[in-house]
Amino acid sequence: MVISGNKVFNNRINKLEEYLSRLEEIRKVSKEKFLSDWKSQDLALRNLQVAIEACIDIGEYLITINNWNVPETYVETIKVLQKNGVIKKEFAEKMVDLVKFRNIIVHDYLYIDYKKVYKNLQRLDEFRNFVKVVVEYLKKKKN
Repeated sequence: MVISGNKVFNNRINKLEEYLSRLEEIRKVSKEKFLSDWKSQDLALRNLQVAIEACIDIGEYLITINNWNVPETYVETIKVLQKNGVIKKEFAEKMVDLVKFRNIIVHDYLYIDYKKVYKNLQRLDEFRNFVKVVVEYLKKKKN
């Protein structure tokens, strides 16, 4: 999805789609194989992390261009988007869950549960929905 004349946004969307494409390949691996294959685990972790970060970056970009309150945490980034009508509460809760998962990958890496990693691999449509909702918001704003 492309927003005409918005290079910053489009670059992030393109990268996110690249990560999602990689994650789709990893998602094809059976749960049993995934749980015993460190290479699939590492690929999933890294690509989930950067896909979530791409969503956060998109959110921060929206916050900046709209002059909304600057969040202090990544979770707050999602809450600011909800507060300003970009995403609905139920979907914001799902995105907050993904952001918290990203924090586990980055900060609590000693305690990663690979069953949860596999479970999050099944949530790729939430990333696509995030893009869809943001694009819809930007198109409304443009008109």
